[in-house]
Amino acid sequence: MNEEIIDLYKKFDNNKLPLFFGKLILFINNHDKIFRKYILEDSLNSIEQSKESEFFLGTTDDNLEGLALGYSETLIGADEKEICSNVIHMVWDIATFMTDELCPSCQDTNLKIASSTDRNNIYKTCDNCLITMENGQFIERPKEMIPATKEQINS
Repeated sequence: MNEEIIDLYKKFDNNKLPLFFGKLILFINNHDKIFRKYILEDSLNSIEQSKESEFFLGTTDDNLEGLALGYSETLIGADEKEICSNVIHMVWDIATFMTDELCPSCQDTNLKIASSTDRNNIYKTCDNCLITMENGQFIERPKEMIPATKEQINS
C-alpha cells in the first residue's frame, strides 16, 4: 500500500489532474477494507463514488505539486491510518472549490465550498480557522463533509 501511493504521488502532474484524481479514487476503492477502518462510512461511500468530471479540480491556491511531493515523502514508513488520512486529504485538496471570499473570522484565507455526505447541505468553510457557515450563518462544523460538486456550486 505504501509503495503504491508513494509511486502515484511521485508521478503527479498538474496538467493531468483529472487522471490523478481518478487514480486516487481507484486507490481508495481498491483498498476499501482498510479505508473503512479509519474513514467515516458516509464520507468514504461518497468519495468512492466520485468522478473527476463532477468537480472543479485544482481551484485552491494550494501548491498541489508540492503537496504530492511532500505527501510522498511523509508516507515512507507510514501506517495504514496515516495513508488513509493522507489520501482523503489529497482528495479534499484537489476537489474542494475555493471561493473569492475571505474568511470572515480569520481573514487569512479564502472560503471553500463543501457538502454534507448526502449532498443536501452546502457549507462554506475555512481550512485555517475551521469556521463553517451554512446559509450565511456560523454553525458547528459537521463531523463529515465532502467536496461540493460543480452542480452544487452552480446552484
